Amino acid sequence: MPLRAFLAALVLGVFASQARAADVFGYGEAFNVLYSVDLTTNTATQIGGAGLIYGQPSGNIEGLTFSPAGMLYAVNDAGAVKTLLTINKNTGLATPVGVLNLSGPNSGGQIDLALAFTCDGKLWMSASTGQFWSVDPATANVTPLGNLGVKITGLAARGSLLYGAGSQGNNNLYSIDPVKVTATLIGSYQSANYITTTSPGFDPSGRLWAILDYVPPPSGNTSADWSDLAKVSVASGALTVVGNITPPASTGTNSPAYQNLFQIGLKGLAVPDSVCAAAATTASTPALSARGIAALIALMLLLGGTRLRRRRPSR
Repeated sequence: MPLRAFLAALVLGVFASQARAADVFGYGEAFNVLYSVDLTTNTATQIGGAGLIYGQPSGNIEGLTFSPAGMLYAVNDAGAVKTLLTINKNTGLATPVGVLNLSGPNSGGQIDLALAFTCDGKLWMSASTGQFWSVDPATANVTPLGNLGVKITGLAARGSLLYGAGSQGNNNLYSIDPVKVTATLIGSYQSANYITTTSPGFDPSGRLWAILDYVPPPSGNTSADWSDLAKVSVASGALTVVGNITPPASTGTNSPAYQNLFQIGLKGLAVPDSVCAAAATTASTPALSARGIAALIALMLLLGGTRLRRRRPSR
């Protein structure tokens, strides 16, 4: 291979590997199984189950959110007892923080609880009933703050700004004021599809993504086999569906990774380093990994050696 072609291939290989490493991943739960979701390819890879919670089977885990310190939190919304959890993002195993002592309309049933941290370390929680709370992430103690007056099934925070996503006939995006306990309409998703749960989450660049869960679908509608990945405009609320969230193509249809996503709603969307670290980071040039830097140094040395050999006078 000519030297110039070799050098070009080396450069392309370095930067191609860096581009792939830049794929953004989030986390979601399919009932009680944690998945990593590639927001670039809208594929989901199974990580593991939550296990028992206070000796009882876990289920309907939702509201995934990262704390400013990088801890993954969620809530178990199955049954009358609601539990605040931390989730091991490497294994999927859930650890209970404590029982959420909720009161109010239908608090003993499934109420589509959603969580989000703001950068001051405060944890907020909403329900599809409109109820809104602050939660102590260390003890799970809740403080009722009021009712937002709208059906919210997902929360997301960007810095100190809090957003709420509706569904179940309320396909709208809202800005949430946790002090005044108000939900201000930003706009409609402009989608007529029935969505059971909308789980929003910001990526490090500030783009708002959402997982759309269609389970259970309205009576007579059985076409929603998969959850969808979507992008949401923070300015207008308009929603653009990217596609179904499916396992990688190499996953067999009989595997647990496939069966746990097929016709089972994926809930919650938490993206690492997007809540606070990215909001505080100023724009900068893309960074290379240590391997990429080493390859570039080798390339520069090789180029320098080549130029010296060409300039050396012949005898």
